[in-house]
Amino acid sequence: MNSNVTSTTSLVCFIVCDGGPAGHFAAFATNLFVQNELQIIIYATGPALTKLKDLHLPNGIQLLSFTIDDFNREQQEQVAIQLIDNCLKQGALSIIVDIGNKFDGIFQSVSSKRNLPSDMIRFWCYYDNPEPYVPGGYSIKAEETIKASQYILFANINLAKTDSIIYSLPEKKIDLINKIVQGIGYYPVTEVEKLLQQREIERDTLRVHNSWTNVKHLFVYFGGNNDAYFDQAFPAFLSNLSHIDKTLVQDILFLLHQHPAAKKQNRDGLLFQEWLTKNTHIQGIISTLKTSDQAQIVADAALYYQTSMASQFVLLGLPTMQVGHEVYHDVLVKFDLCYTAINATELAIGLTRMKERSQSSDKIQQRKELIYNAIGYTPDWPNNLRRIIFDYK
Repeated sequence: MNSNVTSTTSLVCFIVCDGGPAGHFAAFATNLFVQNELQIIIYATGPALTKLKDLHLPNGIQLLSFTIDDFNREQQEQVAIQLIDNCLKQGALSIIVDIGNKFDGIFQSVSSKRNLPSDMIRFWCYYDNPEPYVPGGYSIKAEETIKASQYILFANINLAKTDSIIYSLPEKKIDLINKIVQGIGYYPVTEVEKLLQQREIERDTLRVHNSWTNVKHLFVYFGGNNDAYFDQAFPAFLSNLSHIDKTLVQDILFLLHQHPAAKKQNRDGLLFQEWLTKNTHIQGIISTLKTSDQAQIVADAALYYQTSMASQFVLLGLPTMQVGHEVYHDVLVKFDLCYTAINATELAIGLTRMKERSQSSDKIQQRKELIYNAIGYTPDWPNNLRRIIFDYK
Protein backbone atom coordinates (compact mmCIF):
# COMPACT_ATOMS: atom_id res chain seq x y z
CA MET A 1 0.00 0.00 0.00
CA ASN A 2 1.21 3.47 -0.86
CA SER A 3 1.10 5.46 2.41
CA ASN A 4 3.49 8.28 1.54
CA VAL A 5 1.39 11.15 2.91
CA THR A 6 2.32 14.52 4.30
CA SER A 7 1.95 15.50 7.93
CA THR A 8 -0.74 18.09 7.20
CA THR A 9 -4.01 17.29 8.97
CA SER A 10 -6.60 15.62 6.75
CA LEU A 11 -10.24 15.94 7.70
CA VAL A 12 -11.78 13.62 5.11
CA CYS A 13 -10.58 10.32 3.64
CA PHE A 14 -12.30 8.66 0.70
CA ILE A 15 -11.80 4.95 0.02
CA VAL A 16 -13.01 3.64 -3.32
CA CYS A 17 -12.83 0.48 -5.43
CA ASP A 18 -15.25 1.06 -8.31
CA GLY A 19 -15.24 3.56 -11.16
CA GLY A 20 -18.76 4.97 -10.73
CA PRO A 21 -18.40 6.24 -7.16
CA ALA A 22 -14.82 7.29 -7.96
CA GLY A 23 -16.24 10.00 -10.20
CA HIS A 24 -18.54 11.14 -7.40
CA PHE A 25 -15.71 11.17 -4.87
CA ALA A 26 -13.59 13.23 -7.25
CA ALA A 27 -16.33 15.87 -7.35
CA PHE A 28 -16.77 15.78 -3.56
CA ALA A 29 -13.04 15.97 -2.89
CA THR A 30 -12.51 18.82 -5.34
CA ASN A 31 -15.37 20.84 -3.88
CA LEU A 32 -14.25 20.33 -0.29
CA PHE A 33 -10.65 21.13 -1.18
CA VAL A 34 -11.38 24.25 -3.22
CA GLN A 35 -14.20 25.69 -1.12
CA ASN A 36 -12.97 24.72 2.35
CA GLU A 37 -9.21 24.49 1.76
CA LEU A 38 -9.08 21.07 3.39
CA GLN A 39 -6.53 18.41 2.76
CA ILE A 40 -8.27 15.44 1.20
CA ILE A 41 -6.87 11.94 0.78
CA ILE A 42 -8.40 9.46 -1.65
CA TYR A 43 -7.33 5.84 -1.36
CA ALA A 44 -8.22 3.95 -4.53
CA THR A 45 -7.71 0.61 -6.22
CA GLY A 46 -8.63 -1.10 -9.49
CA PRO A 47 -10.98 0.74 -11.89
CA ALA A 48 -11.39 3.56 -9.37
CA LEU A 49 -7.67 4.29 -9.35
CA THR A 50 -7.52 4.30 -13.14
CA LYS A 51 -10.46 6.67 -13.42
CA LEU A 52 -9.17 9.08 -10.78
CA LYS A 53 -5.77 9.28 -12.47
CA ASP A 54 -7.50 10.22 -15.71
CA LEU A 55 -9.54 12.95 -14.01
CA HIS A 56 -6.47 15.05 -13.12
CA LEU A 57 -7.48 16.07 -9.60
CA PRO A 58 -6.25 19.38 -8.12
CA ASN A 59 -2.64 19.14 -7.01
CA GLY A 60 -3.49 19.50 -3.33
CA ILE A 61 -5.63 16.34 -3.27
CA GLN A 62 -3.61 13.24 -2.48
CA LEU A 63 -4.47 10.16 -4.52
CA LEU A 64 -2.95 7.04 -2.97
CA SER A 65 -3.21 3.46 -4.11
CA PHE A 66 -3.93 0.22 -2.28
CA THR A 67 -4.18 -3.37 -3.46
CA ILE A 68 -6.63 -6.09 -2.44
CA ASP A 69 -6.68 -9.79 -3.19
CA ASP A 70 -10.24 -10.57 -4.26
CA PHE A 71 -9.95 -14.15 -3.01
CA ASN A 72 -8.22 -13.54 0.33
CA ARG A 73 -10.44 -12.15 3.08
CA GLU A 74 -7.63 -12.10 5.63
CA GLN A 75 -5.51 -9.95 3.32
CA GLN A 76 -8.44 -7.58 2.78
CA GLU A 77 -8.94 -7.27 6.54
CA GLN A 78 -5.27 -6.34 6.95
CA VAL A 79 -5.59 -3.72 4.21
CA ALA A 80 -8.68 -2.31 5.93
CA ILE A 81 -6.77 -2.03 9.22
CA GLN A 82 -3.91 -0.22 7.48
CA LEU A 83 -6.28 2.19 5.75
CA ILE A 84 -8.08 3.00 8.98
CA ASP A 85 -4.79 3.53 10.82
CA ASN A 86 -3.49 5.80 8.06
CA CYS A 87 -6.66 7.92 8.12
CA LEU A 88 -6.58 8.19 11.91
CA LYS A 89 -2.93 9.26 11.87
CA GLN A 90 -3.83 12.05 9.46
CA GLY A 91 -6.57 13.26 11.81
CA ALA A 92 -9.54 12.37 9.62
CA LEU A 93 -12.95 13.14 11.11
CA SER A 94 -14.85 11.30 8.37
CA ILE A 95 -14.07 8.29 6.20
CA ILE A 96 -16.36 7.78 3.21
CA VAL A 97 -16.32 4.39 1.49
CA ASP A 98 -18.11 3.20 -1.64
CA ILE A 99 -20.57 0.34 -1.39
CA GLY A 100 -20.52 -1.94 -4.44
CA ASN A 101 -17.39 -4.01 -3.76
CA LYS A 102 -17.07 -6.90 -1.30
CA PHE A 103 -14.09 -5.14 0.26
CA ASP A 104 -16.38 -2.30 1.34
CA GLY A 105 -18.35 -4.61 3.62
CA ILE A 106 -15.14 -6.05 5.05
CA PHE A 107 -13.81 -2.54 5.66
CA GLN A 108 -16.95 -1.50 7.54
CA SER A 109 -16.89 -4.70 9.61
CA VAL A 110 -13.29 -4.03 10.61
CA SER A 111 -14.08 -0.40 11.46
CA SER A 112 -17.07 -1.34 13.63
CA LYS A 113 -14.87 -3.66 15.70
CA ARG A 114 -12.62 -0.72 16.57
CA ASN A 115 -15.47 0.84 18.59
CA LEU A 116 -14.19 4.34 17.90
CA PRO A 117 -16.45 7.10 19.30
CA SER A 118 -18.47 9.00 16.68
CA ASP A 119 -17.22 12.36 17.98
CA MET A 120 -13.73 11.17 17.05
CA ILE A 121 -14.45 9.75 13.58
CA ARG A 122 -17.42 8.64 11.51
CA PHE A 123 -17.36 5.87 8.92
CA TRP A 124 -19.86 6.56 6.13
CA CYS A 125 -20.76 4.13 3.36
CA TYR A 126 -21.87 5.78 0.14
CA TYR A 127 -24.73 4.42 -2.01
CA ASP A 128 -23.96 6.06 -5.35
CA ASN A 129 -26.67 4.49 -7.53
CA PRO A 130 -29.88 6.52 -7.93
CA GLU A 131 -32.04 3.37 -7.97
CA PRO A 132 -33.52 1.66 -4.87
CA TYR A 133 -32.69 -1.73 -6.39
CA VAL A 134 -29.91 -2.66 -8.79
CA PRO A 135 -29.77 -6.18 -10.32
CA GLY A 136 -26.59 -8.14 -10.77
CA GLY A 137 -25.08 -8.05 -7.29
CA TYR A 138 -24.71 -4.35 -6.44
CA SER A 139 -27.69 -4.37 -4.08
CA ILE A 140 -26.58 -7.59 -2.38
CA LYS A 141 -23.15 -6.09 -1.70
CA ALA A 142 -24.83 -2.88 -0.57
CA GLU A 143 -26.83 -4.82 2.02
CA GLU A 144 -23.65 -6.43 3.37
CA THR A 145 -21.91 -3.07 3.66
CA ILE A 146 -24.92 -1.29 5.17
CA LYS A 147 -25.38 -4.07 7.73
CA ALA A 148 -21.86 -3.37 9.03
CA SER A 149 -22.26 0.43 8.88
CA GLN A 150 -23.86 2.96 11.18
CA TYR A 151 -23.73 5.94 8.83
CA ILE A 152 -25.26 5.74 5.34
CA LEU A 153 -24.95 8.38 2.61
CA PHE A 154 -27.18 8.38 -0.48
CA ALA A 155 -26.41 10.22 -3.70
CA ASN A 156 -30.16 10.27 -4.45
CA ILE A 157 -31.60 12.49 -1.75
CA ASN A 158 -35.00 10.80 -2.17
CA LEU A 159 -33.59 7.50 -0.90
CA ALA A 160 -32.70 9.13 2.42
CA LYS A 161 -36.33 9.97 3.22
CA THR A 162 -37.84 8.18 6.20
CA ASP A 163 -40.43 6.39 4.04
CA SER A 164 -37.91 5.32 1.41
CA ILE A 165 -37.15 1.63 0.85
CA ILE A 166 -34.12 0.05 -0.79
CA TYR A 167 -33.72 -3.61 -1.67
CA SER A 168 -31.04 -6.30 -1.82
CA LEU A 169 -33.36 -8.47 -3.95
CA PRO A 170 -36.59 -7.47 -5.71
CA GLU A 171 -38.71 -8.56 -2.73
CA LYS A 172 -36.16 -8.20 0.09
CA LYS A 173 -35.82 -4.87 1.87
CA ILE A 174 -32.53 -3.66 3.31
CA ASP A 175 -32.89 -2.85 7.00
CA LEU A 176 -32.12 0.81 7.72
CA ILE A 177 -33.59 0.81 11.23
CA ASN A 178 -31.28 2.46 13.77
CA LYS A 179 -29.00 3.67 10.97
CA ILE A 180 -28.00 7.31 10.52
CA VAL A 181 -29.19 8.07 6.98
CA GLN A 182 -28.35 11.23 5.03
CA GLY A 183 -28.85 12.31 1.41
CA ILE A 184 -26.49 14.50 -0.61
CA GLY A 185 -28.52 15.06 -3.79
CA TYR A 186 -25.61 14.47 -6.15
CA TYR A 187 -25.52 13.45 -9.80
CA PRO A 188 -22.67 14.27 -12.22
CA VAL A 189 -24.62 17.08 -13.89
CA THR A 190 -21.51 19.17 -14.52
CA GLU A 191 -20.01 16.25 -16.41
CA VAL A 192 -23.18 15.95 -18.49
CA GLU A 193 -22.97 19.63 -19.42
CA LYS A 194 -19.33 19.17 -20.43
CA LEU A 195 -20.28 16.17 -22.54
CA LEU A 196 -22.94 18.19 -24.34
CA GLN A 197 -20.26 20.68 -25.34
CA GLN A 198 -17.83 17.92 -26.28
CA ARG A 199 -20.43 16.30 -28.52
CA GLU A 200 -20.57 19.56 -30.45
CA ILE A 201 -16.80 20.04 -30.62
CA GLU A 202 -15.20 16.57 -30.61
CA ARG A 203 -17.76 14.24 -32.15
CA ASP A 204 -16.67 14.58 -35.76
CA THR A 205 -12.98 14.43 -34.85
CA LEU A 206 -13.44 11.19 -32.92
CA ARG A 207 -15.38 9.70 -35.81
CA VAL A 208 -12.67 10.62 -38.29
CA HIS A 209 -9.98 9.21 -35.99
CA ASN A 210 -11.85 5.89 -35.77
CA SER A 211 -12.82 5.78 -39.48
CA TRP A 212 -16.53 6.10 -38.73
CA THR A 213 -17.26 9.03 -41.05
CA ASN A 214 -19.34 6.86 -43.39
CA VAL A 215 -21.37 5.26 -40.60
CA LYS A 216 -24.97 6.42 -40.85
CA HIS A 217 -26.08 5.21 -37.40
CA LEU A 218 -23.59 4.51 -34.62
CA PHE A 219 -25.42 2.75 -31.78
CA VAL A 220 -23.36 2.16 -28.64
CA TYR A 221 -24.15 -0.71 -26.28
CA PHE A 222 -22.88 0.19 -22.80
CA GLY A 223 -21.92 -3.09 -21.16
CA GLY A 224 -22.19 -4.22 -17.55
CA ASN A 225 -20.08 -6.24 -15.15
CA ASN A 226 -22.18 -8.81 -13.34
CA ASP A 227 -23.51 -12.30 -13.93
CA ALA A 228 -27.03 -11.12 -14.78
CA TYR A 229 -25.56 -9.09 -17.63
CA PHE A 230 -23.05 -11.68 -18.85
CA ASP A 231 -25.32 -14.72 -18.59
CA GLN A 232 -28.76 -13.29 -19.35
CA ALA A 233 -29.13 -9.69 -20.52
CA PHE A 234 -26.38 -9.47 -23.14
CA PRO A 235 -26.98 -12.94 -24.65
CA ALA A 236 -30.71 -12.12 -24.88
CA PHE A 237 -29.93 -8.89 -26.74
CA LEU A 238 -27.67 -10.69 -29.22
CA SER A 239 -30.23 -13.45 -29.75
CA ASN A 240 -32.97 -10.92 -30.47
CA LEU A 241 -30.69 -8.89 -32.73
CA SER A 242 -29.90 -11.97 -34.83
CA HIS A 243 -33.61 -12.26 -35.69
CA ILE A 244 -33.98 -8.66 -36.90
CA ASP A 245 -34.68 -8.03 -40.59
CA LYS A 246 -31.37 -7.49 -42.38
CA THR A 247 -32.54 -4.32 -44.13
CA LEU A 248 -33.23 -2.65 -40.77
CA VAL A 249 -29.71 -3.13 -39.43
CA GLN A 250 -27.68 -2.74 -42.62
CA ASP A 251 -26.90 0.94 -41.93
CA ILE A 252 -26.22 0.55 -38.18
CA LEU A 253 -22.81 -0.02 -36.61
CA PHE A 254 -23.17 -1.60 -33.16
CA LEU A 255 -20.31 -0.60 -30.88
CA LEU A 256 -19.87 -2.63 -27.68
CA HIS A 257 -18.33 -0.35 -25.07
CA GLN A 258 -17.35 -2.63 -22.22
CA HIS A 259 -17.47 -1.82 -18.54
CA PRO A 260 -13.87 -1.08 -17.47
CA ALA A 261 -13.88 -3.91 -14.94
CA ALA A 262 -15.24 -6.39 -17.52
CA LYS A 263 -12.32 -6.07 -19.93
CA LYS A 264 -9.94 -8.35 -18.03
CA GLN A 265 -12.06 -11.50 -18.30
CA ASN A 266 -13.64 -10.19 -21.52
CA ARG A 267 -16.70 -12.43 -21.21
CA ASP A 268 -18.98 -10.15 -23.22
CA GLY A 269 -16.24 -9.34 -25.73
CA LEU A 270 -15.59 -13.00 -26.51
CA LEU A 271 -19.31 -13.71 -26.78
CA PHE A 272 -19.80 -10.74 -29.10
CA GLN A 273 -16.93 -11.75 -31.38
CA GLU A 274 -18.18 -15.32 -31.62
CA TRP A 275 -21.71 -14.10 -32.32
CA LEU A 276 -20.48 -11.78 -35.09
CA THR A 277 -18.87 -14.71 -36.94
CA LYS A 278 -22.31 -16.33 -37.12
CA ASN A 279 -24.17 -13.10 -37.98
CA THR A 280 -22.06 -11.62 -40.73
CA HIS A 281 -24.86 -9.31 -41.89
CA ILE A 282 -24.49 -7.31 -38.65
CA GLN A 283 -21.86 -4.59 -38.40
CA GLY A 284 -20.38 -4.74 -34.92
CA ILE A 285 -17.08 -3.99 -33.20
CA ILE A 286 -15.70 -3.80 -29.68
CA SER A 287 -14.94 -0.25 -28.65
CA THR A 288 -11.33 0.85 -28.29
CA LEU A 289 -12.41 4.24 -27.00
CA LYS A 290 -10.64 5.10 -23.78
CA THR A 291 -13.65 6.18 -21.71
CA SER A 292 -17.43 5.96 -21.57
CA ASP A 293 -17.41 9.74 -22.04
CA GLN A 294 -15.89 9.30 -25.49
CA ALA A 295 -18.46 6.62 -26.28
CA GLN A 296 -21.25 9.04 -25.39
CA ILE A 297 -19.65 11.77 -27.48
CA VAL A 298 -19.69 9.68 -30.68
CA ALA A 299 -22.97 7.81 -30.12
CA ASP A 300 -26.10 8.39 -32.17
CA ALA A 301 -28.05 6.28 -29.69
CA ALA A 302 -27.44 4.30 -26.50
CA LEU A 303 -28.38 0.74 -25.59
CA TYR A 304 -27.97 -0.75 -22.12
CA TYR A 305 -29.40 -3.20 -19.63
CA GLN A 306 -28.50 -1.58 -16.32
CA THR A 307 -26.14 1.31 -15.66
CA SER A 308 -26.07 4.31 -13.36
CA MET A 309 -25.27 6.32 -16.51
CA ALA A 310 -28.71 5.66 -18.01
CA SER A 311 -30.18 9.01 -16.97
CA GLN A 312 -27.11 10.67 -18.42
CA PHE A 313 -27.90 9.27 -21.89
CA VAL A 314 -31.29 10.97 -21.92
CA LEU A 315 -29.90 14.21 -20.48
CA LEU A 316 -27.51 14.24 -23.45
CA GLY A 317 -30.45 13.91 -25.82
CA LEU A 318 -29.46 10.41 -26.95
CA PRO A 319 -32.28 8.11 -28.10
CA THR A 320 -31.99 5.31 -25.56
CA MET A 321 -33.21 1.72 -25.31
CA GLN A 322 -33.01 -0.74 -22.44
CA VAL A 323 -32.44 -4.23 -23.84
CA GLY A 324 -32.14 -7.59 -22.12
CA HIS A 325 -33.91 -10.72 -20.94
CA GLU A 326 -36.40 -8.81 -18.79
CA VAL A 327 -37.38 -5.22 -18.12
CA TYR A 328 -35.51 -3.53 -15.29
CA HIS A 329 -37.73 -0.79 -13.89
CA ASP A 330 -35.20 2.00 -13.51
CA VAL A 331 -35.93 5.73 -13.70
CA LEU A 332 -36.02 5.79 -17.50
CA VAL A 333 -38.49 2.92 -17.70
CA LYS A 334 -40.69 4.20 -14.87
CA PHE A 335 -41.11 7.58 -16.55
CA ASP A 336 -41.26 6.29 -20.14
CA LEU A 337 -38.01 8.02 -21.11
CA CYS A 338 -36.55 5.15 -23.12
CA TYR A 339 -37.56 2.27 -25.35
CA THR A 340 -37.50 -1.26 -23.95
CA ALA A 341 -36.93 -4.54 -25.76
CA ILE A 342 -36.96 -8.10 -24.44
CA ASN A 343 -37.79 -9.76 -27.77
CA ALA A 344 -36.95 -9.31 -31.45
CA THR A 345 -40.19 -7.49 -32.29
CA GLU A 346 -39.70 -4.86 -29.60
CA LEU A 347 -36.05 -4.51 -30.57
CA ALA A 348 -36.95 -3.89 -34.21
CA ILE A 349 -39.47 -1.24 -33.22
CA GLY A 350 -36.99 0.46 -30.91
CA LEU A 351 -34.17 0.47 -33.46
CA THR A 352 -36.48 1.90 -36.11
CA ARG A 353 -37.65 4.71 -33.85
CA MET A 354 -34.14 5.52 -32.66
CA LYS A 355 -32.98 5.83 -36.26
CA GLU A 356 -35.77 8.30 -36.97
CA ARG A 357 -35.76 10.26 -33.76
CA SER A 358 -34.27 13.67 -33.04
CA GLN A 359 -34.95 15.61 -29.87
CA SER A 360 -35.90 19.27 -29.58
CA SER A 361 -34.25 21.42 -26.92
CA ASP A 362 -37.65 21.95 -25.27
CA LYS A 363 -38.17 18.20 -24.99
CA ILE A 364 -34.72 17.71 -23.47
CA GLN A 365 -35.38 20.48 -20.93
CA GLN A 366 -38.67 18.88 -19.87
CA ARG A 367 -36.96 15.53 -19.44
CA LYS A 368 -34.12 17.15 -17.51
CA GLU A 369 -36.48 18.48 -14.85
CA LEU A 370 -38.26 15.13 -14.59
CA ILE A 371 -35.00 13.18 -14.30
CA TYR A 372 -33.49 15.55 -11.73
CA ASN A 373 -36.51 15.05 -9.50
CA ALA A 374 -36.50 11.28 -9.99
CA ILE A 375 -32.80 10.79 -9.25
CA GLY A 376 -32.91 13.14 -6.26
CA TYR A 377 -30.49 15.72 -7.64
CA THR A 378 -30.15 19.21 -6.18
CA PRO A 379 -27.67 21.92 -7.19
CA ASP A 380 -27.27 22.56 -3.46
CA TRP A 381 -25.44 19.25 -2.99
CA PRO A 382 -22.12 20.91 -1.95
CA ASN A 383 -23.82 22.52 1.05
CA ASN A 384 -25.50 19.23 1.92
CA LEU A 385 -22.15 17.46 1.80
CA ARG A 386 -20.42 20.01 4.03
CA ARG A 387 -23.32 20.00 6.48
CA ILE A 388 -23.23 16.22 6.75
CA ILE A 389 -19.48 16.07 7.25
CA PHE A 390 -18.99 19.02 9.59
CA ASP A 391 -22.29 19.86 11.26
CA TYR A 392 -23.97 16.50 11.73
CA LYS A 393 -24.10 15.38 15.37
